[in-house]
Amino acid sequence: MLVRIEELEELHAECAAVRRAGELRAVHAAATVLRHLSAVDMVQAVPEVVCSELPFNRAMISAISGSAWRPRRLHVDPEFRDSPFDFTDFVDSAEFSLVDAPLETELVRRRIPALVLAPLKDERTLKELVVAAHCSSYTAVPLVSRGKAIGLIHADRAGGEDRLDSDDRDRLDAFATFFALIYEQAVLRERISAQRTRLAASFDATDAQLERIEKVEAGLRRRRPDGPAPHSRQLVADPSPAGFPAILTVREREILSHIATGATNNQIARTLVIAEGTVKSHVKHILKKLCVPTRAAAAALYIHRIR
Repeated sequence: MLVRIEELEELHAECAAVRRAGELRAVHAAATVLRHLSAVDMVQAVPEVVCSELPFNRAMISAISGSAWRPRRLHVDPEFRDSPFDFTDFVDSAEFSLVDAPLETELVRRRIPALVLAPLKDERTLKELVVAAHCSSYTAVPLVSRGKAIGLIHADRAGGEDRLDSDDRDRLDAFATFFALIYEQAVLRERISAQRTRLAASFDATDAQLERIEKVEAGLRRRRPDGPAPHSRQLVADPSPAGFPAILTVREREILSHIATGATNNQIARTLVIAEGTVKSHVKHILKKLCVPTRAAAAALYIHRIR
């Protein structure tokens, strides 16, 4: 009998481990639903995803800034909308101090989840929120980014006697961990994209300034009394590579060198960190200045000159 009891205990432990692994995969899948959204849209969508993918029917996401606790969005399942359990109006205008919320202060300071089974009796809870929500039990977890709590997620099952347990707390905590990683990636992508746009605009402005300077220099050279300036067609006919600097700007020569390798406009734009439209404009000017009809002809002329 003892052997049989030990076998059953091992089987129970194995089943529990399999169940927890399956729940963890489900929580990860729930968080990855948000991956295609922007950082701002992710925050707005979190409460609804928590309710649709995890066993909760109410969820609220909040932002933490210093000692300020600001609820951002509440989601309740459709069956509870416009009922006493829907306290959206309260959330939309609410702002709390962590000084008045010992439980949330502990979450932010220690970065650990919490399960509250008796909110009205628990001395750590913010009674103003508990009363407004008609809450019988809830779980709350911190959103941690780079070692700092930047927000909170609260969730519960309103309208029934189904009390939350430690499994509910652990599910929400796992979701918050996965979400924080996805959120950090989204913020990083947006920052890199913004930096790339600023760099491209800066390079475009520099190119325009250089072109204006070179046009002024070309005008000054044409006014020199050393003899008539050669026509562009004569320069193209000149087999020496010195003809290119007199015809093309520095950027145009650089782009022509990439054209000669067979690179597309998009590839050139990414290499030089400029807009693809800017590359197209330069290519148009290059073909006009060299009096050639195609990119291939311009490339052949360039290769002939540098040999």
